[in-house]
Amino acid sequence: MKLVVSLMLLFGVGASSTIAGMSPGCLAYESGTVTLQGRIIRKIFAGPPNYESTKKGDERETYWILRLNKVICVKENESRSGTSETEKNVSQLQLVLDAEQYARYKNLRGKRVEVSGKLFHSHTGHHRTNVLLEVTEMKAAQ
Repeated sequence: MKLVVSLMLLFGVGASSTIAGMSPGCLAYESGTVTLQGRIIRKIFAGPPNYESTKKGDERETYWILRLNKVICVKENESRSGTSETEKNVSQLQLVLDAEQYARYKNLRGKRVEVSGKLFHSHTGHHRTNVLLEVTEMKAAQ
């Protein structure tokens, strides 16, 4: 019965993972690949020098955000204390891609996708969501 409930919680959040030993329904930071589904949106944020307003002269920083089909939670990585926090009700993630990946996946922007990669917690002013996904693969969702 516990196994059935755990599987229902895991798949009910719209994510799958190869991570063993995690809390039911929660994913883990940096310890394995996760696969999530959602829609990619392109969003512009205010950057340097003040990170407040592009209208007042701050640089424009453009990022891809994955709006998840269903919310997830991500459990703190206890072995890396201070570098992650438990996050509940995560509905969007900033995608971390290199220049080649932006070019390769540009036709997927605005579409429903399945994205695989590693989760990590924000730690700089350029991180626009609390949880980010370093992308290893992306494809159109079925």
